[in-house]
This record gives sequence, C-alpha cells and structure tokens, in this order.
Amino acid sequence: MGELNTLTELEKKRYKLQIMLPGIGAVGQEKIKNARVLVVGIGGLGSLALQYLTAMGVGTLGFLDYDLIEEENLSHQVLYGMDDIGKLKAVVTRRRLQGMNPLIQFNMLNVQLNQDNAGAIIPGYDIVVDATNNQSANYLISDSCMKYGKVMVYGGVSEMQGRLSVFNYKEGPSFRCAWPVNDEPGDPVEKRLSGMPGILPGITGSCLANEVVKIITDSPGVLSGKVMFIDVFGYQNRFVDVKRDPANF
Repeated sequence: MGELNTLTELEKKRYKLQIMLPGIGAVGQEKIKNARVLVVGIGGLGSLALQYLTAMGVGTLGFLDYDLIEEENLSHQVLYGMDDIGKLKAVVTRRRLQGMNPLIQFNMLNVQLNQDNAGAIIPGYDIVVDATNNQSANYLISDSCMKYGKVMVYGGVSEMQGRLSVFNYKEGPSFRCAWPVNDEPGDPVEKRLSGMPGILPGITGSCLANEVVKIITDSPGVLSGKVMFIDVFGYQNRFVDVKRDPANF
C-alpha cells in the first residue's frame, strides 16, 4: 500500500484510542492513513461504512453513487436528513464526511460503475467495498477486483439478514467461488426487499468497515474463505465456508 507517512501530532491525538490498541498501534494507524479505499454504493451499507472509515482515519476514501436521496431512504440511511431529499447522494456524502474529518482525502464519483469506466477507477484503490446490494453490480465489482488484483469486501442485506465476506485476499476465494453465475445458492445474493429493519444496514455496514481496517492492518480473523450471515433479531451469526475454485479466477 505504499510508503508509510508519519503521523502528525493532531492525528496522534485524534486517533489516540486506536493507537493504544496492540493490534493497531502507531504503525497500524500509519497504514490506515496511507490506505486507499473505494466504497461502491452509498446507501444504508456504504454510507455507514464510510462514516466509520472516515472517523478511523483511512487516508483516501473514494465513494461512487449516482442516485438521488429519497424520503424512503431516511429510515436506514442515517447520514442523510429531510433537507437532503432530492439531492445527489455523492454530493451530500462528501460534505458530511468532510465535516467529520478534514484530514481525509475524499474522491467523489457521481457515476454508475460499468464495464467502460471500471478500468479507470478500480486500479486506483487498494480495497474495494461492494455495498451495492445489487447482483449485477456484485459480479462486475468481483470481476474488476480479480482483473486488477484488488481485495473485495462484500456486504449485502435482505429482510432481517446481513451478509458479509472478503474476497481475493491472500490467495483466498473470489465472489464467484461463493456464488457462481447461474447457480442457485441457499442464500440469494439479491432479492427484492419486502421489508427491512433500519438498523440492519447499520450493523452490517459497521462490520464492513471493521473488515477493511483488519485487512489494512493485517490483523487476524479476516472473513476470507467464509460468508457470515447476521440475524439482527435473533442475535445469531452463521458462517458458511467458501473454498477457492480455480475455475472462478
């Protein structure tokens, strides 16, 4: 992820509690500062993950979305308020995050990721967070991450269940190893939502940010080789192992 930058006195003060942790320390915080992370989709999952990545000091944060904020978003996309309805998510997100932490470099991408622009966007980052909750986007992001050698942190939500995994990490499996195209997995990658508690993307989005920081700091327990299913009402997590299949690379 490039050469480390020395922490300033302001950064040492701001990130004091993280630096105190043996698993992070000053060296880990420097890695966080030097990291470049792209979040694709800034709805409930992505906007929450971005808030924590911003607060924890990820040095360069890109975020990509082309949607407008709608009133139905407000129950689960807590970065936005009533005054934001009708505005571009990317524009509002940049303003809010800059207010949270002016030490971060924010790259606003008010576009839709597609086959034509992925090659100009994905290579500029170390880690790509897939917060789209959209099946076609899942495969596009997965294929792009494999092509350019990037780690993919995947999250999804449906009804009362969150999903989380890490792909392309240290010779681990890819997204297609978990959900091959045209297969019928036990838990769908995407389905039309009939309802969802507002807290679900918040919990899952927090876990996404946590996995990103674990990857950056090379901490143990990264969710590679397994998918975690989160039951927010039952407080039960279920893990499904995923094996690397060379046919999916």
